[in-house]
Amino acid sequence: MNGALDGVSVLELGNFISGPYAAMLLADMGAEVIKVENPEGGDPFRAWDLGGDTPTFWSYNRGKKSVTLNLKAPEGREIFYQLCATADVVLENYRPGVTKKMGIDYEALRPLNERLIYCSITGMGATGPYAHRPAYDTVGQGLGGMLSLLMDRENPRPIGPAYSDCLGGLFAAMAILGALCARAQTGRGQYVTTSMVGATLAFLNNPATEYLATGEIPGPTSRPRASQTYACACSDGRLIAIHLSSPPKFWEGLCKAMERPDLVDDPRFKTRADRRRHYEELQRVLGEIMKAKPRSYWLARLEAEDVPHTPVYDMAELFEDPHIRHMGLEIQIPRENQPPIRTVRFPVEYSKTPVAQPLPPPGLGEHNFEILKSMGCDEKKLAELKAKGVI
Repeated sequence: MNGALDGVSVLELGNFISGPYAAMLLADMGAEVIKVENPEGGDPFRAWDLGGDTPTFWSYNRGKKSVTLNLKAPEGREIFYQLCATADVVLENYRPGVTKKMGIDYEALRPLNERLIYCSITGMGATGPYAHRPAYDTVGQGLGGMLSLLMDRENPRPIGPAYSDCLGGLFAAMAILGALCARAQTGRGQYVTTSMVGATLAFLNNPATEYLATGEIPGPTSRPRASQTYACACSDGRLIAIHLSSPPKFWEGLCKAMERPDLVDDPRFKTRADRRRHYEELQRVLGEIMKAKPRSYWLARLEAEDVPHTPVYDMAELFEDPHIRHMGLEIQIPRENQPPIRTVRFPVEYSKTPVAQPLPPPGLGEHNFEILKSMGCDEKKLAELKAKGVI
């Protein structure tokens, strides 16, 4: 059997990250994803910085087919309507109101296919005082509370990857899977929606719930303090992180690994509550000890004492690690007449419906002939549509 979503067809109206990422996850699970793009350039990430063939575009678009359609043209919309009549899912991440103006919103498509699942990803929801604003990842992170947990208030700079974009895509993919399960029971499709802000705040469920319960505002060190997590630079400049959590044996094992038994009964650090109160002081103590030896030394010592720890890898180090290699997390996607794409595999394994090797990201309009021919268009009609700017 093919992937878990074998036989599911998805039409993606997505640009940049959230929509394309959600659709790519569905493709990884075996769905046929047709990326519907504007003939004039397609997804803006195709030309991002480097132009033409970029890792940014590869990251969110493997395993798909590409069809170009000018959805502002009546003939382009008609072709899209025909595709929707047999599709299982339409996924879009346009700004609120755009699909309605174009005549491709859920209400316009539902009469064509009662089984259709239509998923919209917005920045801040379809209604409300901020719905009209443009929304990119930083907006989702800021409004959803993420930046306050990452940013140093003394030196405020956004850091890290596109959390809100990817979380919006993850929740959208999950929403679609739920709607497919519901349709299996009812026979009917439905409209589902999520937002980058909502997905981000849902991801931050723990700090949000703790604030609502206690009124205490969490910051960047709140969870590390509570979970007893520390990071240090070693003598070779490489970084290491330690997660003590709550069992006393991990603190005792750390002290043994550092050959500092005196710290076990130090009144500043004796209990977890003590260590939380003196978190910054303990961080300084650990930093002084760790900088005396190289990281390889500490990794061996911590493993010997069964202390939860990890090297803090950059991407160059990560892919050289023997365990990462054992897990097979890096894959290569071959491409015709081009170098293969090195990327990261879908991280779920199915015993009965295994995840297949993904196809490479599609060229713009690469599958026009394949898809439109299956709808009855011959080469003459395709040439006519191209000449009119429809495809």
